Amino acid sequence: MNVNIFHHRYRYLFILLLAGYSYLNILFTSGDQLLEISLAKWQFFTLILSVVVLVWEVNRWLWKQISLRLALSLSRLTPLVPYFLLSLVNVLFSSLVVVYGATLWQGGVLMENMSLLKLALAFAFRINLFLHTVNAIIYFNSKLKDSRLEAERLKTINAESQFESLRNQINPHFLFNSFNVLTELVHKDADIATNFIQQLSRVYRYLLYNQESEIVSLKAEMEFVEAFIFLLRIRFGESIAIHTDLSDQQMESYSIPPAAMQIPVENAIKHNIVSKKRPLTIKIFLDGDHLVVRNNLQRRQTYIESGGLGLQNIQQRFAYLTQQEVQIEENETHFTVKLPLVKKVAV
Repeated sequence: MNVNIFHHRYRYLFILLLAGYSYLNILFTSGDQLLEISLAKWQFFTLILSVVVLVWEVNRWLWKQISLRLALSLSRLTPLVPYFLLSLVNVLFSSLVVVYGATLWQGGVLMENMSLLKLALAFAFRINLFLHTVNAIIYFNSKLKDSRLEAERLKTINAESQFESLRNQINPHFLFNSFNVLTELVHKDADIATNFIQQLSRVYRYLLYNQESEIVSLKAEMEFVEAFIFLLRIRFGESIAIHTDLSDQQMESYSIPPAAMQIPVENAIKHNIVSKKRPLTIKIFLDGDHLVVRNNLQRRQTYIESGGLGLQNIQQRFAYLTQQEVQIEENETHFTVKLPLVKKVAV
């Protein structure tokens, strides 16, 4: 919104050059008489310069006002159409001001200078149209450049997110722990071992199938989370309690980036004590348009290195999808991550 010709740092030089070019162009094509108006050369140049200055500066002021209104309304509509329509009012305003000033200077009456007003209007309209054409080119070129930069930024974020997701979700530690649990189950309970393999397969099938997806339904995500929770319950037993409280209607109404809920759950396990004496409790529920993942806080005494990339990545992924931010809250008893959900559009 700030990229436009009217706010260029060399705008006063451009105003002088535009007035000089217009003056010479009209002078050599129409002479010093236009619309049956005879003006001295310095008067004619002063008239042109005054029109250019007023058209330019009022347009600059209008751009600020439109930018502010659109920013406050969070509108993504192009400002060029209302901007140009308002500039036509500026053409009339600038012409009247210039002619009125010239009339006062000459000590005459405004009605006696109607031909001069027509001249000022014709010139102001041409200058205004030229400036808005140049401004539109600059505006859309800037938008194109921004979209290319945004596309490159999103590619980088997506690559980092995929790397972090694979590192967190399909990492050797998780596989090692899962296989250890599976080895014990095979000897103790073949039925549970079979179920464990099925749920583990569901987890990895979901991760691999959706690793390129930007968004999935909340219902699909919760089915993945239920499979993931099953693996955690088998691994930790009574040391962990995970509660989900979402209705089918709620899950059908929203979408979410894939595996977004897994990172807060894994972080809770990674950074907190998980034992029978001090069980870790994780609650997953809906609060308005946010999915909340909350765990009781019981920090490990031993420090576990973490760059915080997991939460950073989901924050960036959500920033691409919605203007609402991921909220991270911590107090003496709980750690909470609130993920903004994307409302499904009714078809």
